[in-house]
Amino acid sequence: MTHNNSSATYIIEGADLIFPDAIMPHATLAVFEGRIAHILADHELSSPLDPAKLDPSFEGAPVLHVSDAFVVPSLVEMHVHGCGSWGFERVSGPEELLGAARFLEERGVGCFVPTILWEERALSSLVAAIEASGLPRERLPGIYLEGPFVNPAKRGGIQPGNIRPIDPSLAKKILDASQGLLKISTLAPELDGIESVYRIFQGAGVLVSLGHSDAKLQSLKLPGHPYSITHLFNAMSGIDHREGGLANLAFSQSPDYVEVNGDGIHVNATSLKLSARAISKDSLILISDAVIGAGMPHGRFRYYEHDVVSTERGVRYADTDVLMGSNRLGMDIVRNFTAQAGVPLWRAVRAMSLVPRRALGMAKDYGSIEIGKVADIFIWDKEMEIATRPEALLASGESFSRDSRSQFGAKL
Repeated sequence: MTHNNSSATYIIEGADLIFPDAIMPHATLAVFEGRIAHILADHELSSPLDPAKLDPSFEGAPVLHVSDAFVVPSLVEMHVHGCGSWGFERVSGPEELLGAARFLEERGVGCFVPTILWEERALSSLVAAIEASGLPRERLPGIYLEGPFVNPAKRGGIQPGNIRPIDPSLAKKILDASQGLLKISTLAPELDGIESVYRIFQGAGVLVSLGHSDAKLQSLKLPGHPYSITHLFNAMSGIDHREGGLANLAFSQSPDYVEVNGDGIHVNATSLKLSARAISKDSLILISDAVIGAGMPHGRFRYYEHDVVSTERGVRYADTDVLMGSNRLGMDIVRNFTAQAGVPLWRAVRAMSLVPRRALGMAKDYGSIEIGKVADIFIWDKEMEIATRPEALLASGESFSRDSRSQFGAKL
């Protein structure tokens, strides 16, 4: 699997760099032993570039002359139930996780958090597969569990058998079964006794995310900070100007993070615009909520023993037509959010790179193009259709340009 090589030293010249708050055109990025050492604007450079003059440490370093391309931090799929032919609730071994990781890597996603519903066997199997896979935590930080302590009235795509009443002993059992890998859990904040689960999960370092909830503002029982909102607008009480639903809370500046599904199917364009304007750029996290079949041609798949159908309308249960997940991934989400919410590209990239890395406690070293951080980056063509690691170009000895995009697409 091609992924970031922490020992690589190289220079990228001529690409547009996507920062957390801007895009720097025709810039130079110098990476020393896997970390970003220098960032130089076009006007700061002499031509032709002399690596030794830039920094003696770079004498003899390879230079990638890149044109018509972006350099983008690796994207994060923080809420993803599956992709390709894999559904994370039915992982039986490490090979499936490694296959999913490769599939996502080919699409510019360098970090993902497998998301499942509560089922003891599914959780134990996923934990075992993660440990056996050898995937580093910067690529697979842990597990996202939707439920089981959610409101059946707003279950969305969660089957009734995956929902349980509040039970602190079950919460502890879940933590034990996760063996320290539980990172995020969706909980309904109106449930009686939910505070006991907050204490158990947050005491173990789990990020509590409020969702699958029919709460009104006056019935909310809020966890301590940090906490998040699960897929805003979906499977929750909506915005109301009198009583207020859970969606109102997302715009109160109280939650530390707010997930929004940017696929254009789960949330319409007007709501995406509202989210972009009313939620801080430090809080908004773009998710796909993708499931098995995402990134593949439309078709029929199996999910938790149910038939699901992937079409231009997303992925839906075959028998009820209920929307249960997305078939879009990564950059598809970024592109759609940029277009429908009317935001600059850097803002959408930030919401699927730096902000989720912060939520996962990894932003010190990952999530953005900044001096000192790990060069966990991809080179994308200007249409944002083809992604490749710089290391792959170094190995091939070729540059990335408009004329070579089809060639690199074939390699992926």
